[in-house]
Amino acid sequence: MPSVLKSILALPILLLLVAGSPSNCRERCGISKAVIDTSGTTLPPPSYAPSFIGLGVGTQNYTCGSTGTYTNVGALAQLFDASCLVGHSSFTELAATAFEAWNSSESADLSGCSDRVISQADVIKNVITMPVTLGYHYFVTNPKTGSLSPEWDFTDGAFAGDAKAYVVASKIDDDPAPTGVADIDWLYLTNPTGTLAQEIYRVDTKGGQPPASCIPGSAEITVKYTSMYWLMGGSF
Repeated sequence: MPSVLKSILALPILLLLVAGSPSNCRERCGISKAVIDTSGTTLPPPSYAPSFIGLGVGTQNYTCGSTGTYTNVGALAQLFDASCLVGHSSFTELAATAFEAWNSSESADLSGCSDRVISQADVIKNVITMPVTLGYHYFVTNPKTGSLSPEWDFTDGAFAGDAKAYVVASKIDDDPAPTGVADIDWLYLTNPTGTLAQEIYRVDTKGGQPPASCIPGSAEITVKYTSMYWLMGGSF
């Protein structure tokens, strides 16, 4: 384990993160009163209280266009329950700490993985003790618009077997990450299909940006990233 991870995770954090259901964790940690920090951006304030706060660990996926630049064609990530760290000093650095572990791991190639198959629990087990999977994030055809849109799917995670535990949303606003050009944009999404959330925020991003140029016709690439996903409202 990298020494920096040993120093960041102190005993109080370990005591907070115990095995149990995400719903019990949210009740104990008072997630409904958690406040998202979008300072340094123009993202709008939420209209709903948070229902889930997840650490996303995965890849942004890109294809090389005819102009020699990369175009985003989706993402694939696993979301881990971060609700029991809200209010703790480590919470604001959670995505950055996870990115260090993820970026230095040998699990670099997710191109052969299908939806809902990836598992990064071993990568971040020293970042979140006994990580609980909320669900998965990937892209699907939006039933409302017919375009490719992001989905958050908890049907194989926190609400396994419940076909309603998903949301497909549309990007309404984005802002460059205040942490620098190497990190993907922060996002605000709404207009949901599904009842898992009414609004979604992607904040505290690390990594995920492609190289500045590419050779047209070259293979699709995956770029590692982490972020915090806040799912607001919804009926779960």
